[in-house]
Amino acid sequence: MASIRLSGFLPFLLQRRTNQPADDPTSAEPVPVSYRASTTVRTTLRPGSGDHLDVSYRLHSSRRATDGGQRQVFVLVHGIGMSHRYFARLQAELLPYGDTIVLDLPGFGGTPTPARQLGVADYAAVIAGALEDARLSSCVVIGHSMGAQFVTELAIQHPELVSAVVLIGPVTDTSHPSAARNAGVLALDTLLERPVTNLLVGGAYLRCGIRWYLQELPVMLGYRLDERITQVTRPVLILRGSLDPIATRTWCRKLAGAARDGSVVEVRGQPHAAHRAGARDVTDAILHLVGSLPVRPSVTAGVDGHARADHEEHPSRRTLAASSSTSTVSAEGSTTTPRLPRSGSPSDWRSITVGDRECRAYVMNDRIRDHEARGGGRPSTDRIPVFVLVHGIGMSHRYFLRLGRQLSRYGTVLVIDLPGYGWTGRPAHRVTNPASAELLATLLDHLGVSSSIVVGHSMGVQTATELAVQRPDLASRLVLIGAAVDVRRRTVPEQALTLGLNSILEKPLLNTVQFLDVLRCGPRWYFAELAVAMSYPLEERLPLATQPVLVLRGSRDLVAGDRWSRSLADSSRDGTLVVVEGAPHAVHHSSAAVVARHIIAFITKAETRMPAEVSSH
Repeated sequence: MASIRLSGFLPFLLQRRTNQPADDPTSAEPVPVSYRASTTVRTTLRPGSGDHLDVSYRLHSSRRATDGGQRQVFVLVHGIGMSHRYFARLQAELLPYGDTIVLDLPGFGGTPTPARQLGVADYAAVIAGALEDARLSSCVVIGHSMGAQFVTELAIQHPELVSAVVLIGPVTDTSHPSAARNAGVLALDTLLERPVTNLLVGGAYLRCGIRWYLQELPVMLGYRLDERITQVTRPVLILRGSLDPIATRTWCRKLAGAARDGSVVEVRGQPHAAHRAGARDVTDAILHLVGSLPVRPSVTAGVDGHARADHEEHPSRRTLAASSSTSTVSAEGSTTTPRLPRSGSPSDWRSITVGDRECRAYVMNDRIRDHEARGGGRPSTDRIPVFVLVHGIGMSHRYFLRLGRQLSRYGTVLVIDLPGYGWTGRPAHRVTNPASAELLATLLDHLGVSSSIVVGHSMGVQTATELAVQRPDLASRLVLIGAAVDVRRRTVPEQALTLGLNSILEKPLLNTVQFLDVLRCGPRWYFAELAVAMSYPLEERLPLATQPVLVLRGSRDLVAGDRWSRSLADSSRDGTLVVVEGAPHAVHHSSAAVVARHIIAFITKAETRMPAEVSSH
């Protein structure tokens, strides 16, 4: 354990207040003042062997003057070769929400090189001593790269000092533990980082020296983070850049699965140093983990694009701020990044991951964007609906893009990729409809959706129905298009024959999309999920839904026959059947505009003139 003396300097610093005037003397509100201090501390490590070792570290603390009250403390810990400078951007983003402490660990950032190699437990002891001497506890500890190992060990050895653990780009992937491989991915990462970050890294490496770096490298490579993380009793957030070649998606998901309370957040377009260029997204993810903190005071928006006061909302229902950036979100009960784009481009997406199950939502919001483009500012969103479109087996969000574009004229559209489909990863085990509905509900909760029109197609109606049954607060209306699976043809051979015949009636472009989507999900996952779909009793679950239900089919639909569709509408508490003449199973693709008009008429219950080719029943 480390023996550290700060002579009360840090506690005094953390308690200071100021009477310094604001920059503008006439301003009614004073400009917040930040306190910063750095001090070098000499301490003695006392390992179990009794071999005492003197080491030094440097501590950098910052706080913003407040009217009083207790503030969250964020402790930022760098990785091998680095220094406190690596965290400057993240520190600035966190400062409005709490006090920050950043360390230069022994041998790094210009501190003296220790006389011998230090282990991960030694670094954890140094951090623990610093926090104890500062009379701090329940800190959010944030470690990057090898620093993720240090804060993990700290949380194991001194849980009283830690309230939550954040691991950014954690190392070392046990499936690729060799020094040569890690050198290769590190070199690759330099091609992905921004020039200023590479300059910062190079300067830090030169300062610590190649000798000390190589002495500590075996420590990093030999630490079994995947085994040690199982002993952490605090919530663990694992953060990675989507381009990070060092902390891979598979590795990070493995760590989250091994943790007792683990979650993963992926920041789109960022490499290993995701906390640098992606500092704001990283901060937002950390704030969601902490939960009790107020969210960013700048403009935020829900999926309808309407600005809201974040401090008035419950932390678990925080909406996502308007931005063109995209972040991947994940959770084990769980978290998202508070930013949702208003663009209608399907490249704007948000996702959530629980264990190895990922669910994505692609955002389309043409109504708000077009209204703003015409100079009308933000429209009133009191009556703007949110549509959630759920695809069927083997398909992806692309299957719904035509209908999504039509509906986005009326409100916000979330086009979904369920686990194992589209651009989501394939889980190790098949996912039931209740599990998919629960995951989708979690995503909607964290997007700030309080009510929506849930639209399912084919076997996607099963997940849509289950969502309506499980979470009626999230589904105000239920639309079932080409509902499957007909109870009279609930076998694999019958379904295969029916789908094969139906493909003859579909447009060639759609058949191409279907073929590519099935290839992407793979035959193994397709048949695993087909077994789930065949066993789902839609005819029993749908009557449990309390929402109005629109059952919609094409008159040439061989999958969802007329008799079966009528029975679903009749068994619903408030059911309506609509048949679009001349359309096959994918009526939402071949007749997207007509289907959209039926959906809008259904949710508004207004008198609507239908085209001649459409008949309602």
